[in-house]
Amino acid sequence: RMLLPLYSDGFNLSLIGISDDKGETWKMSSPIVGYGPTQPTLVPKKDGSVVGYFRDEGDAPQRIMTATSTDQGETWTPATDIDIPNPSSSLEVIVLKDGRWLLLCNDTEADRRRLVLKISDDEGATWKWTRQVEPSDKEGVSFEYPSMLQSKDGLIHLSYTRKSEAGNSIAHCVLNLEWLQRAE
Repeated sequence: RMLLPLYSDGFNLSLIGISDDKGETWKMSSPIVGYGPTQPTLVPKKDGSVVGYFRDEGDAPQRIMTATSTDQGETWTPATDIDIPNPSSSLEVIVLKDGRWLLLCNDTEADRRRLVLKISDDEGATWKWTRQVEPSDKEGVSFEYPSMLQSKDGLIHLSYTRKSEAGNSIAHCVLNLEWLQRAE
């Protein structure tokens, strides 16, 4: 089964495109309801359920939102806030080869001037460790639209937009697990 995260800025909701024939045909999940869950990133749990993480287009406080599907993406729990601040910016969550989850996000309510990695060893129930990728920037540089993957050699590849008055660029960082595990 392929799951394709979709969202509408106009309606501030998300749904998932579902294909059971390698993308030949598609059907839609039920809408993921909540107050403004958009830009879903999906991760599978060991029990077969799927967890979606979303940016929050609703009112303050700005937090990452989450919803869960126990039927392979067909239906979803309502999206609710979790304890991680987020300035209504996109984020990415992946499952590492060792089973831990990795979250790349802006973890402030005010702006996108800090980018961090958070690590969970309990499938997103808690995010016990945080590493700064880009520390808070007082010069006006923002870090947006993050994406990441773990390559076959175990390295973590991050990409994100760096926006400043001097111009915009796309950053690509390569990190190893030893760096992630070091305490800040």
